[in-house]
Amino acid sequence: MILIADSGSTKTEWALVSKNHTEIFETTGMNPYFLTQPELEKILEHVNKKLKGDTVSKVVFFGAGCNSSEKMGLMKMLLKKSFLNCEIEVNSDLVGAAKALFGKNKGIAVILGTGANSGYFNGKEISFKTESLGYILGDEGSGAYLGKQFITKLLYNELPKEIENDFTKEYKIRKPEILENIYQKPNANRYLASFAVFIKKHIGNSEVKKIVKDAFNVHIVNHLLKYPNIQNENVGFVGSVANSFSHILKNCCIIHRIKIQLIIAKPIEKLAEFYKTQ
Repeated sequence: MILIADSGSTKTEWALVSKNHTEIFETTGMNPYFLTQPELEKILEHVNKKLKGDTVSKVVFFGAGCNSSEKMGLMKMLLKKSFLNCEIEVNSDLVGAAKALFGKNKGIAVILGTGANSGYFNGKEISFKTESLGYILGDEGSGAYLGKQFITKLLYNELPKEIENDFTKEYKIRKPEILENIYQKPNANRYLASFAVFIKKHIGNSEVKKIVKDAFNVHIVNHLLKYPNIQNENVGFVGSVANSFSHILKNCCIIHRIKIQLIIAKPIEKLAEFYKTQ
């Protein structure tokens, strides 16, 4: 059996794949930039318990934060400790997104989930990508970015009164608690991205919709338009934000003459199909 992981900052989706069967389950995200080694080891212990003795011959891990030799090496070491005598393959979540979208074909893969990333996939690897600066400096168009823009406008009293009232009623938190969660507690990116649910619920409001539209346009200008001849390339998106706001994303791309081939909420199912054929 092959164990495949698609890991973001918020959650990791796992697929246990055999020739005739696929079992999918979920754990918390495993971004090595945000979690300590003991925290990562604890999650892998939980994964082993979920497997209930199933024999795994290969582990393929695609992870957010696995974009440097140091972080990839750390994840590979931890996986080798957890899955003895297994072939271990570690790569970025961007490579996983590209394989889910294009298989062995070429295209530009874009992740819009808790974070944001993109790269040109040549059928084997990412051969060109724009700079990804994380949720504080970058991640335009991501859930964390949407949450940051929304909360900023909320705290500056720039949103309609009905939106402020609905927010207070739903979350029952005020400015001090919000700032504490962002500046003093861990996983601020996940916290900010969690407000994407509220944004989706109120997308009919023109001011809320503008936040999403502006975020996608900034992502397109800062990243996608930097790919040579992108108007003639296959472009695909993965992630909860791309899927949840697909109608706005499509309209933004039409304006910039970018043709979207596919939008996938969860790459893990496509990855399972891909590895079944290998």
